[in-house]
Amino acid sequence: MTRPEPIRSLLPIVTTSRLAETRAFWIDRLGFQISYDSPFYLGVRAGEPGTPELGFCTTDADTPHAFAGHGLALVCNVDSADRELARLQAEGAQIHDAIADKPWGARCFSLLDPNGVQVWISHAITPAVEFADHSR
Repeated sequence: MTRPEPIRSLLPIVTTSRLAETRAFWIDRLGFQISYDSPFYLGVRAGEPGTPELGFCTTDADTPHAFAGHGLALVCNVDSADRELARLQAEGAQIHDAIADKPWGARCFSLLDPNGVQVWISHAITPAVEFADHSR
């Protein structure tokens, strides 16, 4: 059996009819950069070229079904979830889940993008003993 080709990158794409609202959320609210911008596709990235990307496209023959609005969660790791929470609250963002320390080693909160994608803003903390040996 031959080995599969190595994956060089992974680009999740959410199909949506709300590109304008999505653009405002990811670019204006969260500070992502545009990697591709057209009437049918929006690509955003966490920073300079080569940083993690996320895509949003309108429905068409290749992607005929829109995202159903639930079941997808993304984690954005930052230096301080507390500072990011304060910034977002000052801007009037609606917080979905309050900030909390999670036993697996994260301090985080979440908000929802216009498509229902749950976006966790997180920073690492010391995990509880029962979770400490699970990371590789």
